[in-house]
Amino acid sequence: MRDLVPFDPSVRPPLPAVVALGPDAPRPIELFDFMAEAELRFSSLRMRIVQRLWNARGEDIEIIEVAIRHPGLARVVRRRAAAGVNRDYDVWVTDGQIVKTLDARSGTASVRPVTSRVAGATDPGLPDFAQVRVARTPLPPDTVAETFVHPRGFCRNVLATGLVTMMGSLTLVRDREAILLRCDHPRTSHLLNDRPDRWLDVSVDRATGLILLLADHIGGRLTRHAEVDDLELDPSLPDETFTVHLSTDVRMIY
Repeated sequence: MRDLVPFDPSVRPPLPAVVALGPDAPRPIELFDFMAEAELRFSSLRMRIVQRLWNARGEDIEIIEVAIRHPGLARVVRRRAAAGVNRDYDVWVTDGQIVKTLDARSGTASVRPVTSRVAGATDPGLPDFAQVRVARTPLPPDTVAETFVHPRGFCRNVLATGLVTMMGSLTLVRDREAILLRCDHPRTSHLLNDRPDRWLDVSVDRATGLILLLADHIGGRLTRHAEVDDLELDPSLPDETFTVHLSTDVRMIY
């Protein structure tokens, strides 16, 4: 990707309104406000998520590797096998303006501008629930990477629609303290999942507001389990991290 945006330490990044949680257990609304600004609490990030899905085919395992360097640089690699060399993976890379993708299984790639927003959607005069907040560094929409790093929409559209219970705390990746939530019967746009016996377990990093674990239960059965198994805050990420190399036999699509 050409003309990568260099990191300029002299430019002051935006600061979160809530710097840190207090020593006591926060109320759900306080925790949601804290989570909404998770990406403002680091300048760069490296995260790996292991997601297990149970469906009619059995168990599917995905490894999602996320690298971010503010502002604008992001790379997400999704592998559909836990180990071994294979071509069943895809890459999503952006510099904040252009998105490049590569699907190794089909041998296709694309170069497109970042999806534009509806005019007026970021107007500060809109109520908070209707206003679109622009991420400092975009990630592929409607993905587990987007949910874990930019949890504002997940809090507003999913967690806030159900009955949320604070279940306590636990220790997860790299001995990080996380707050455990249970959300009963969250609203969903998928009719098959809109059931009274659906509930979510969500673990939130107490220091940053990032989501570290998401488990989806339907009818007493676990249908999805996504958990961060490696996390590094503010690592040094060279420009090469945010490039995607395309071979000559790759077919370009729009």
